[in-house]
Amino acid sequence: MIRKIVALLSLIALTGCATLPTEFNIQQGPEIAPETQQEFAFYTPSGPSPNATAQEIVSGFLGAGTSPLNDYGVAREFLSEDFAQRWNPNNQTIIRAGAPVFRQAGQTLMVVEVNSGARVDEQGRYIDSEAGDATSLRFQLTEQDGQLRISSAPNLTVVTPPVFSVVFNAFPLYFVDSNSQTLVPDLRWFPSRTSTATRLVNALLDGPSSWLAPGVKSAIPEGTQLTINAVRTLEGVAQVDFDADALAAGTQDRRIMLGQLKSTLSQIAGITDVALSVNGSIQEILTGALEPTATVSPIFVLTDNGIGPLNSTGAAGIPGTAALVSSYEPTLIALTEDGERVAFATSAGVFEIRPQTFSTQMVQLNSVSEVAALEYDSFGSLWVFPSDAAYAVEVYDRSTVIRKFASESTGVRLAATISAEGVRIAQAIQAPDSEPRIDIGIITRDSNFIPLKVNPGLSVTPVLGVPVSLAWQGPANLRVLESTASGLTAFSEYPVTGPRIQLAMPPVVGTRIQGAVSTSSTYMLTRFDELWLFTGGSWRRLATGVAAITAIR
Repeated sequence: MIRKIVALLSLIALTGCATLPTEFNIQQGPEIAPETQQEFAFYTPSGPSPNATAQEIVSGFLGAGTSPLNDYGVAREFLSEDFAQRWNPNNQTIIRAGAPVFRQAGQTLMVVEVNSGARVDEQGRYIDSEAGDATSLRFQLTEQDGQLRISSAPNLTVVTPPVFSVVFNAFPLYFVDSNSQTLVPDLRWFPSRTSTATRLVNALLDGPSSWLAPGVKSAIPEGTQLTINAVRTLEGVAQVDFDADALAAGTQDRRIMLGQLKSTLSQIAGITDVALSVNGSIQEILTGALEPTATVSPIFVLTDNGIGPLNSTGAAGIPGTAALVSSYEPTLIALTEDGERVAFATSAGVFEIRPQTFSTQMVQLNSVSEVAALEYDSFGSLWVFPSDAAYAVEVYDRSTVIRKFASESTGVRLAATISAEGVRIAQAIQAPDSEPRIDIGIITRDSNFIPLKVNPGLSVTPVLGVPVSLAWQGPANLRVLESTASGLTAFSEYPVTGPRIQLAMPPVVGTRIQGAVSTSSTYMLTRFDELWLFTGGSWRRLATGVAAITAIR
């Protein structure tokens, strides 16, 4: 790929090769992550005390909802024998904000008022609650063997944010894009238990989240169910047995179906493969199942010496690209994966370098002087995001066809980025007289993979400041650089749906971030053209003289 770029850009005119001055060598090592246990108890709540009052029983029951061990075995001790068999803790989880308020109504009824910060539904979807969202939970009590027990209660659990962050884990479900080319993650949250594999498969069968649905589908035929509500693991192989509805899938869909199941279930420690059967009959599926798109890509940088790859020994300049710096002073750069196209933004507009039969052509695509982001997607289309949020986003495909996606926003487009698989798009918008937001839309494409529409999806509200730059990190997280009121930049990780995680604040003011080769690391540029790397929970400076950075798509 790099040879193609060299061959292409050397035709521009300049010669010579330069290296990026570095202060540290970048050494790539293995990704180290702890395994997730199948069944564990971070909390060991106590069961009911003798002669406990109604409030003590209800309070103890809610507290025991912090431990999913043995199918919430301790929590069921607070229930009557009959109701303990019927109570369904998996129906919903409320992540409460503030302390609950208990109110007794009569001798056998307790009402608990809970302010909800967020909820997780039966299929693991994380849903932020509106401010002041209060829920009344009603608990009916009865006497059993001389002790009060709960005979009726909501099918849910209630946890605090710290407990949620420990007990629940994020599990992307994998669906396929509308052209059946790549798998797309749909983030869900479940406690880690022996039943997690079953819940993941049932969530897959339920289909994608509504906001993601315009851009994805499932290869599993509609109406398919597990023959028994259980996914067992035998010697590392998850045993998935569907009913006869699954037979409606053709050969290609069966490969995709297997890819969806493997990519979803292999997140669980101990599962290395999937055996798919229909009514007990093993399905022989040809190899070649789809896999998730790699979320990391080679990194290229722009210096006074031109464009070059960033690698373990520094960045080697590509001959010919120094002319871009001296003649055009680019502020942003973008490269395609095949190395055949290079785009850059300047104060005079956006330009693209294209190969011709016997020469190389430099084309000015537009005269937009302020560009918030410039990226090629995974299918080779160039996306130009003007800083003025009222301006349409422009997309240029390989045949130079221009598509414009009108904006319904006003104000400033602060940053934008497209996910690795090319389905999800995130834009940070600062509208007049309102708080900044991050809009995540869904891209739909025609049969030639040309973008047709950006569908509205969901919005994420930054909490520390104004977004400066966005980067997709891993399958379903955004890392966000935010400008704070003090003039510094904060650094956070936002799951597409889920609670924000604040990361170590950069020691300098950052201007742009880019995902690194490791899925847990991130590069950052500063206003003084310094390149920093966040890895292992801390920051270190790598180089100086770096004006722009991009990942190859």
